[in-house]
Amino acid sequence: MTREERLAKERQAERLPQQRIKNYLAKYEQKDKEKKNYGKKKDKGNIKTVD
Repeated sequence: MTREERLAKERQAERLPQQRIKNYLAKYEQKDKEKKNYGKKKDKGNIKTVD
């Protein structure tokens, strides 16, 4: 297996979970909602980064 083939296979494997989430609209909406809530909390200062 060449390097290009191996990299293509890895990229395909990385895309699978993302495609599964997008295929299930309810899961996709939930994940999007969680991202927005996280952003709001971070802007408010409720979530602090670890240095």
